[in-house]
Amino acid sequence: MRLQGKIALVTGGGRGIGAAIARGFAAEGARVAVLARTEAELLARARRIQEETGAEVLPIVGDVSREDDAIAAIAKVVQHFGGIDILVNCAGVSIAADSHQLTDDDWDRCLRINLYGTFYFCKHAGARMIQQGRGGSIINITSITAHAAIPRRAAYAASKGGVMQLTQNLAVEWARHGIRVNNITPGFIWTEIFDQYVKRGVHQPEKLEARIPLGRLGKPEDLVGPALFLASEDSRYVTGTTLVVDGGWLANGYI
Repeated sequence: MRLQGKIALVTGGGRGIGAAIARGFAAEGARVAVLARTEAELLARARRIQEETGAEVLPIVGDVSREDDAIAAIAKVVQHFGGIDILVNCAGVSIAADSHQLTDDDWDRCLRINLYGTFYFCKHAGARMIQQGRGGSIINITSITAHAAIPRRAAYAASKGGVMQLTQNLAVEWARHGIRVNNITPGFIWTEIFDQYVKRGVHQPEKLEARIPLGRLGKPEDLVGPALFLASEDSRYVTGTTLVVDGGWLANGYI
């Protein structure tokens, strides 16, 4: 029960990595709020987590690309639970397209959700953590595209690279308040979005697995342990860093 008594908000908590992390936090004693845009999916996920863990789960419908929604979401968490100790920015969108054919709408959508959304929630959760005076932990989800080039991911890579640098800046700025800000960089994780890419022929699982030293694609549950570490007192002297969870993809220079 490493998060006993803690209050956490996970964006993108309706599915995939966000849902797995929310469940993991609840199982470790946290009271958890989950935010997503799709209400039916979100409510079903919140009920499932609550039934499986016995923890209190607060579903919040919202769009991370809208600052007003970020303000409202933080207010709901504080009103319902009495504060906020942990924020996980997991909501995101991936766009695969030839760079010379990217539209302004695709570029703006990717940056609005991935980069602006992360900033909005960091900004308003961080303000509340500073006001509370008891520190906190913010975890931003980046991507291996922030570290290495993958063709046809220009908008996504730019947004995630921005998140990585934003994290370092906030970590240094807010350290004096006891707020730790870190990144988790997932590799190829088999989520609903990944599954759609497989069906479209964008990803070929066999080729990816051949490139991963651990020999398999990741699962959303593979991110739970790293997130628990960064959210808990186990990482009390860790801030401004990136924890890569990719099965060795980035380290592999052989293939």
